[in-house]
Amino acid sequence: MSDSPGPNVTAYQGAPQPGAPDDSLPLAGYEDQRHRPLREFDGPSELPISLSLNDVAMATLLATPDSLEALAIGHAYTAGWIERIDQVESIERFRLRHGLAVRMNVPGRLAARAAEKAPREASVSSCGACGAAEEAQIMAGLVRLGVTPALSAEALQRGLATLDCHSRRGQHCALGLDANGEVTTVGMDIGRHNALDRVIGESLRSGHWPQAVLISSRCSLELVQKTVRAGIGTLATLSLPSAMAVEVARACDLNLICCHRGKRLELLSGALPGRA
Repeated sequence: MSDSPGPNVTAYQGAPQPGAPDDSLPLAGYEDQRHRPLREFDGPSELPISLSLNDVAMATLLATPDSLEALAIGHAYTAGWIERIDQVESIERFRLRHGLAVRMNVPGRLAARAAEKAPREASVSSCGACGAAEEAQIMAGLVRLGVTPALSAEALQRGLATLDCHSRRGQHCALGLDANGEVTTVGMDIGRHNALDRVIGESLRSGHWPQAVLISSRCSLELVQKTVRAGIGTLATLSLPSAMAVEVARACDLNLICCHRGKRLELLSGALPGRA
């Protein structure tokens, strides 16, 4: 077999020099964009978002800097910092040197109690389980939802078609769906956990809860936890869940569905439609 490059691949000759005549030509199969100005980059936005209850710093998420009130409320609810939307008296936003801060004003005793349970690390990623000081913190707040039928396949297919319409390059999308697969809430974020938090936060604010959540990602334990804590009976994701996510979903009676990117629907836990 010849070691020479294929007809459409230029052999690697070292990094190009800025300003060279062939600076934009393909190199070893790549388009060289190393000198493209950042202002011309059209990727998704991402900033550190610091969340606090009163003056108590709780967590820092790397998130898309849009609809931050819904993100903050949803994360506070699924992390167990608050139990009801009316416990948040007001929300303030501040600009920091490198990101943004969202302060939720709550009763002092609530902030103190939440601070005792919060991870001890100064910041966490969009996955709220990261940085948990003890294993028990990761499993806190999980309950049996009670057996309810999963969304019908027809309704979920309708949701999948809508998910495709809402897709944005570089971002995850979470959809709250009603029993017919119609969209009740949309959450968009660079992080899948943040996208789900946005759906839960908007649902808390509106008072209209979805029957199911559909997310354009794989399924981690954290997504199962957040869905169960929100009391939503069905979680569907585009790609495979972890074994632990399935185990916890089964223990909590959550209908967990893998959509295999729309190719087929696989019910991994819970009850079939019409057979609760």
